[in-house]
Amino acid sequence: MFTGIISDIGEVTAVEPRAQRLARLTITCGYDPDSIAVGASIACSGVCLTVVARGKEGNRGWFA
Repeated sequence: MFTGIISDIGEVTAVEPRAQRLARLTITCGYDPDSIAVGASIACSGVCLTVVARGKEGNRGWFA
């Protein structure tokens, strides 16, 4: 359940089109990617997104 607590502000850095008008978003954030579990659910503007990949670019983490 979304509690309404905002802990970071991310930035959409990539949009990859997928089948059936779907897309995979890559979002950079201030989180350490090791703290983001693949399969976790992260609320983004009220929409829960499931993490399918994660990594680090420069000093920022990202998840897709």
